[in-house]
Amino acid sequence: MKPGESRETGTSRRRLLGWAAGLLTLGSAPAALAESVRNRLARFRQTFPTPPDPDYAERMVARVLRGREPAPDLIELDLGGIAENGESVPLAFDVNCAMEGSDYPAVVHIFVIDNPFPEVARYRYGPWNGSARTEMRMRMRQSSEVVVVAEMADGRAGLVRKRVEVLAGACG
Repeated sequence: MKPGESRETGTSRRRLLGWAAGLLTLGSAPAALAESVRNRLARFRQTFPTPPDPDYAERMVARVLRGREPAPDLIELDLGGIAENGESVPLAFDVNCAMEGSDYPAVVHIFVIDNPFPEVARYRYGPWNGSARTEMRMRMRQSSEVVVVAEMADGRAGLVRKRVEVLAGACG
């Protein structure tokens, strides 16, 4: 190329690498932002421990029920009365229903009344699940009442409560 002549306006390797680096940076930005928010929330919980509020937890349960009378024997709960370690408390439940048509649990909520964040799990089901039997492990800060609420697709609701004594607490 002679002095004074210009290069072609095509794509150079340098420009292509710049675009690729930019796209990689943009692609990882949402994940990095979510991780940053998650880390800040974890630090906030450690720095400013949230005390449990049983009244708030009971209001959450009432909000899920929306004034419906819970159907008896809708939920079978398998939960021990004593948990040696609050870091991992086993819980299993089954909703007695046909799992077809509108006879299935749309949502099942699990609350621990004396936890700082009372709703510990929320499960969504459909007739394609075949069964509403679920086993899980949860964290409990202290001895508390565990409440399982099932919202059925046909509008019914079920509720079961059980007190669990925790020997070594978690959540703070």
